[in-house]
Amino acid sequence: MRLDYHVHLEFDDYQSPIRLEKERLLRYIEQAEASGVDEIGISEHCYRFREFKPVFDPMLCHPDLPQAVAEFFRHGFIDSLDSYVDFLLAAQGEGLRIKIGLEVDFIPESAELIGQILAAYPWDYVIGSVHFLGTFPVDTSPHVGWPERDVTTTYEEYFSVWKRACASKLFDTMAHPDLLKIFGARPPVTPHRLYADAAEAAKRAGVAVEVSSAGLRKPVGEIYPGKALLSAFRQAGVPITIGSDAHCAEDVGRQLDEVRRWANEVGYTSITRFEGRRAIQVPLT
Repeated sequence: MRLDYHVHLEFDDYQSPIRLEKERLLRYIEQAEASGVDEIGISEHCYRFREFKPVFDPMLCHPDLPQAVAEFFRHGFIDSLDSYVDFLLAAQGEGLRIKIGLEVDFIPESAELIGQILAAYPWDYVIGSVHFLGTFPVDTSPHVGWPERDVTTTYEEYFSVWKRACASKLFDTMAHPDLLKIFGARPPVTPHRLYADAAEAAKRAGVAVEVSSAGLRKPVGEIYPGKALLSAFRQAGVPITIGSDAHCAEDVGRQLDEVRRWANEVGYTSITRFEGRRAIQVPLT
């Protein structure tokens, strides 16, 4: 079965609300069909929604918050989570092959609050992400935060937070597990121990990990996760999901054939489909 479980309805431009329009959603579904994708999961960023504003307060109120991050969030938190979920529920009710998802940043200080918000809605799945280490934005720009940081130490810090995200059991799958390679920053030696520990944390928590084509469109030019990390997940018996991280209809299903080959080459033969946060293994085709 061919799935794309990481799809956004909008670009990361928060000056306007999400366009919750059936015609727009149909364009995404049509593109999925053209790309050979059987089912898509809509998983908008949590920081679009006003319900999540308190989750980010520990970071946004920090005196060391970079200006670039403050500007990024200046137009955020304007949409209604109720309206978003109701729109997707209505689409499902009409028989459209979509899943109801959300991409949620793991802010350690707000884990309990995240759980309370998520519990109020009928998700098919929730994606966990680590985009921030404290006030450091991992993927905003190679010029914001990265010049001052030691790469090896940053990898250690990132995977420490990533493992805590798994252990929180807030999420069903973890997006782009090695996102911090986005601008090409890598430790001088492949951190196999970090990767093995991350895989064990995912396995212990019962969370899947995403194999994503998005990295092919980023400066690093490589699928998330890289082969060494994906192999560690496979060896630990961690299940996977597949996603394009599309932010427009044209990117739905984009380069997922390469993703499937990437996963198959390390031994994966199935992927995870979700229904009401229940994981079902289906063949990787």
